[in-house]
Amino acid sequence: MVGIIRWLKGFVKIRVWGYAPERFMNLCTNRGIVLWGLSGSGGCYTMFLCLSDYFAIRDIVKKTKTRVAVLERHGLPFFMRDAAKRKIFFLGILCCFIFLSVMSRFVWAIDFVGNERITNDELTDFLNENGVDYGTRKSVLNTELLEAALRETFPQVTWTSVRVDGCRITVQLKENELPTREELQENENLFSDGADLVAARSGVVSSILTRSGVPQVKQGDHVEKGDILISGLVPVTNDDGTVREWQRTAADGDILLEYEGTVSLKQAFFYTYKNYTGREKKFFFFSLFNRRYVFPFRKCSFLRYDEVIQQERVRLLGQIDLPMFTGSVICREYLPVDAVYDAESAKRLLDANFQKFISGLEEKGVHIIQKDVKIIEKGEALFLEGRLTVLEEAVTLRPVGAVPETESETAA
Repeated sequence: MVGIIRWLKGFVKIRVWGYAPERFMNLCTNRGIVLWGLSGSGGCYTMFLCLSDYFAIRDIVKKTKTRVAVLERHGLPFFMRDAAKRKIFFLGILCCFIFLSVMSRFVWAIDFVGNERITNDELTDFLNENGVDYGTRKSVLNTELLEAALRETFPQVTWTSVRVDGCRITVQLKENELPTREELQENENLFSDGADLVAARSGVVSSILTRSGVPQVKQGDHVEKGDILISGLVPVTNDDGTVREWQRTAADGDILLEYEGTVSLKQAFFYTYKNYTGREKKFFFFSLFNRRYVFPFRKCSFLRYDEVIQQERVRLLGQIDLPMFTGSVICREYLPVDAVYDAESAKRLLDANFQKFISGLEEKGVHIIQKDVKIIEKGEALFLEGRLTVLEEAVTLRPVGAVPETESETAA
């Protein structure tokens, strides 16, 4: 703290020599002049003192018949004096602060968090359509409207958050491939008047367990797509068994449908692969406002090549994102080579694709109970064709239709 005060007031380093330098230091002490950093050699002494005290030692110098020379000058007063000689430099600093102040009012970075099935390109196109891009003024952003538009545009998005942090927009979301019946039932606005559980495709009812509503089918029944499986209209009867009124509810239950599906996969014998020669060329670039400038200024001379791009956003002071990227482009030369799979290799690849297809169905909750497939060779390819018997909870909710008339209303 003392050092900061001394810097603000300014201080000098002096050298004292002559008739009685020791008496000079004693008189300074008696008058309250603070000296520090004292050192001496051969009758000469060097020391530091405040700038205001320096102008108060003139009579002491005369009285002690010593001589004083200034060796160094430090502190704010001397800095301001030197700064007056460098007007262009400080004008540049002022312009830099003005530039940073203006640029901090715009968006220069966009991050996406939590998206898996929705690509960054899709989200970027969505933001562009809604007027959000690099260089957009932060004052015109409405995060609530963007969040609502995201949920409306992408039905698989169940939760989203758009946050502006400095010059960066962070779009965070959670995805759900299809809404569950529990989530749909919680939507009071959609199913406040009840809902039927209907078949999402044709099939045979393998099992049915009703939790709420009235079942309309039983095990072994064949249903078509759109048929009501569990009705959301529950009859309330009188003592004589006649229907007094109908109550609405959201139908719920576990229903498995059995149906047959087809599968058809192809694996060609002839294919082309890239044979990399090992030759590479590296270029450096910087991009500004989506325009790339590559150094050196020439195109890659390879006829066929892949590009490996590495880039990094430029950040001022590690915090402020600028609309500029720096990085490198590595061009790797390759030659296309035509090759042929033998029958055994093609069969292994086809079987691997089939297993991947089955795994994809199982991830969606589809249970394979029977497979009837065969591999045949046609021309220049192998084909896997056949039928699958599967079990799936292929049901969905649909708002109930019109309420039937009660027997009392019919009699009236």
